[in-house]
Amino acid sequence: MKFAIIAAGDGLRLAQEGVTESKPLVRVRGEQLIDRLIRIFIENNATEIVVVCNVQMHDVTSHLRAIQKNGLNGVSVPLRYVVKSTPSSMHSFYELRNYLRGEPFILTTVDTIFDEDEFHNYVLSFQERVVHGADALMGVTDYIDDEKPLYVGVDNSMRVTGYYDDMQEETRFISAGIYGLTETSLTILSSCIEKGERRMRNFQRAMVAAGLQIEAYLLTQVFDIDHVSDIEKANEVVNNHTYPCEDKVLLIQRALCYSPNSEEKDLAILQEISRLFAHSKMISEEALIDSLASGSLSGLAESDDLLAEYNIIISMARSPMVLDYLDKLEKRGVRVFNPSIGVRACQRSNVDRVMRNEGLPFPPDEGNEGYWVKRGDASAQRKDDICFCLNKDDVEKAKLAFNQRGIIDIVTQAHVKGDVVKFYGVEGTDFFRYYYSSVDTETKFGDEVRNGSPHGYSFSSSDLQADAERLSRLLQTPIYGGDAIVKEDGSYVIIDFNDFPSFSRCRIETTRAIGELLRLKTVHSQNTSLKRECRNGN
Repeated sequence: MKFAIIAAGDGLRLAQEGVTESKPLVRVRGEQLIDRLIRIFIENNATEIVVVCNVQMHDVTSHLRAIQKNGLNGVSVPLRYVVKSTPSSMHSFYELRNYLRGEPFILTTVDTIFDEDEFHNYVLSFQERVVHGADALMGVTDYIDDEKPLYVGVDNSMRVTGYYDDMQEETRFISAGIYGLTETSLTILSSCIEKGERRMRNFQRAMVAAGLQIEAYLLTQVFDIDHVSDIEKANEVVNNHTYPCEDKVLLIQRALCYSPNSEEKDLAILQEISRLFAHSKMISEEALIDSLASGSLSGLAESDDLLAEYNIIISMARSPMVLDYLDKLEKRGVRVFNPSIGVRACQRSNVDRVMRNEGLPFPPDEGNEGYWVKRGDASAQRKDDICFCLNKDDVEKAKLAFNQRGIIDIVTQAHVKGDVVKFYGVEGTDFFRYYYSSVDTETKFGDEVRNGSPHGYSFSSSDLQADAERLSRLLQTPIYGGDAIVKEDGSYVIIDFNDFPSFSRCRIETTRAIGELLRLKTVHSQNTSLKRECRNGN
């Protein structure tokens, strides 16, 4: 799906109140408004992002040029932008029209503040509604914080019946300024421009008059950044989604040998998670191994007892030595995420065995499209840990090569044709995201290219979520990711499952979900302790 951003306003009211940055570069919780939207759109599977900004804001143009060249937060961005000053938002929209043809798209202004999880659900709903004949899905809200709100009339099925400058008897909502549209709307847009219309609300009225099927989607608190007070309010709204914790937390970055081509991404997610806590320290897995080998942890804590210093450990570690040590700490009451037992359970051959035993969708043993031979004792650490073979003879040669390297635990899967889908989740929090594999998705060795460009085969993401969540519980790995192949008929198989991926395309949302996981586990731990005390008291 395409996404579009109108960033061509002059930000005059903010400038009059002393804000020196161009509005798209104003920061909310340390993140520039334009970056925030681009990140969110990338996290929602944007195939292309188009932006219009005005001629006067040279800093915005330079910023977009840098993103187009270097990506954002280490992630490639399919970005196009138009530099043109326009008399209205509708004219800005018109300047983007030719980039928005061919598939549904979502449009908003650069300063729109909304809940990211709600927006994700809105995107999924828009995709579903389009399949069932909707021409548009318009975000609406009952939170009124606008100097000139546009009131929206809807019927009992949330179909839009009209747009009004003043509150009417049948209006419960106002426009949230988030527009999910199909190509049909662009014809109406051109007609409005030809008639000399200037306001987006008149474009929306024209869609109703044309008889388009326009549906409304309720969002909670949505508002624009028009004044300095709005920036302060936005910071409060965004910060309300974090879960500040007074515990002292140790974060362990995965060793380079277990993180090929992903070291910076692993570091980035841990840095984001560290913001949840008032007191945290980050170390590398290599440093912890050195400390354990030397028998001294004084570089990590005030004493050689990590238990005395940290009661929560968030770990990406995979080395046997560190897992053994974390296991000892867990038995003494330290909360570790992911637990050492879960990390060990994600050994590829064990994942394969669990999926077979539990009836989860796994790749077949036999096929006509080739085979994958993978080391089963650990995750892939180098390119030849995963080999594609054309036939059974090549499979045997690949196994022999593994044996010569001392690897006897091997998994063989038949190749499955279809879309490669990468999924990410945090158990028990309803957080689940999936992305089609492409040039800008996280990958270790580029094996996904064998399946070609994704076709976008329709499938049940809720079923995939349920299967992934079930697997995460079986493996005791609450922070997880994996890969699936979606076949042309909509069925799928899970081909890989990992503990604690980098979450590079949904880092902020993942952090919030991990904060929620910690809160839920803390409440559960407290309730368990209380029940134990009650039993002992009786």
